[in-house]
Amino acid sequence: MASVGKCLGIMAGAGLIGGATASYYMQSRINKFAVNEAEKHAKNGMLPIGGMTKDGKLWDGQISIDEFKKQLKQKSQISALITGAAAAVATTIVSGLTLLLRGKVKVK
Repeated sequence: MASVGKCLGIMAGAGLIGGATASYYMQSRINKFAVNEAEKHAKNGMLPIGGMTKDGKLWDGQISIDEFKKQLKQKSQISALITGAAAAVATTIVSGLTLLLRGKVKVK
């Protein structure tokens, strides 16, 4: 039973690392494209932003390219962590079912 636990632990770790790495890599490529487009639209190193408050008033603002990059990186890291955790769970479930079907785990 210990070897089954080790196998599931190893597969969970591999799923976490693989899922997080793949997600972060793909998101970083998208982020590079977004930053390049933002630099084209920037004026004096600042991106114009704006929106509407809850009471219906419009507001205008600016954000620097560096702050935009930092926000994209932070969102990519959070997304990669969540995707990695989901991949770890899915990989562990598939590994457990595979071991169960091969008869390595005895259900009493």
